[in-house]
Amino acid sequence: MIGLISKYQIIVLTASKQANKLAQRYIKEGAFPKGSVADARHVAIATVNSLDKVVSLNFRHIVKERTIELTGAINTLFGYRPVKIVTPMEVIDYEKTRYHTG
Repeated sequence: MIGLISKYQIIVLTASKQANKLAQRYIKEGAFPKGSVADARHVAIATVNSLDKVVSLNFRHIVKERTIELTGAINTLFGYRPVKIVTPMEVIDYEKTRYHTG
């Protein structure tokens, strides 16, 4: 289900049956630990909604090489595109921010 918060034009994506199934597959295949259903669902929701990237600071379960490789392989196996998993620092354009000091 997709909801729209009109004031800021933010689209809120929620878990569908496909996303929940994909998240469980991530866990079954070891991309995420068993206790990280919310983290697995985060990537699965992005995947089934064809988003390009997941931006996260969760280095424990999301932004790590094993997770990136396994979710990409599982996505491909199930007919989805791999989602790029990146940190905020990888998507910030320092030249265009007011915080740029160099």
